[in-house]
Amino acid sequence: MTASYTGAEKRRKAWLVIKAGKQSLAGDRDQDTIDPKIKREVERIDERAEERGKAEVAELERRLSETRRAAAGAKVTMRTSSGQERADARRQMDEHERAGRRIERELRRYR
Repeated sequence: MTASYTGAEKRRKAWLVIKAGKQSLAGDRDQDTIDPKIKREVERIDERAEERGKAEVAELERRLSETRRAAAGAKVTMRTSSGQERADARRQMDEHERAGRRIERELRRYR
């Protein structure tokens, strides 16, 4: 699920679903009594949320790959240096790895 709804979209969609439910209950069981305008609006909301979700996932994946490259670079620096430079590189590597884990947690929200 890669959709990302705004608060307003969630409220609007909930209101439309309630309205469609009322129309469905009021009509004949064998016929579709829901207004096509309501169906189209719900579909438009879903499409926008889907596009937004895909864009967010793409950006998170881009940031994750950047963070992993930065952590790898810090690790190389750490292994090839000594003293204070090594300690600084270790701190940078740890910061990049923590950032990578945060991004991975965010990505799991979309899957």
